[in-house]
Amino acid sequence: MAFQAAMWTHARTEARAAARDAAVQVGRFGALPDDVERSTFESLGSKSVLEVTEIEIPTLDEIRASGTVAVTVRARANGIIVGTSTDVEVTEAVPFEEFRP
Repeated sequence: MAFQAAMWTHARTEARAAARDAAVQVGRFGALPDDVERSTFESLGSKSVLEVTEIEIPTLDEIRASGTVAVTVRARANGIIVGTSTDVEVTEAVPFEEFRP
């Protein structure tokens, strides 16, 4: 059970790191939300610990209006035994720091 818990914790950490990276790409480096969403989905999809179901990034207009980039990753973390997977949902947010002349 301890090993299984460690696997699920690792999967949650992977999802959190990906969400944070995606938020930073959009909020600080000006990457387009659609491109970052696609890239993050592909990156997480290649990891065996997660089955990504959704990555949610607001549109650029929504981000500008709120001043915050919030990225949510929803996935399923597989278990050691079939049927022992768990749902993972993490959200990371950073301020939108677009260059303004």
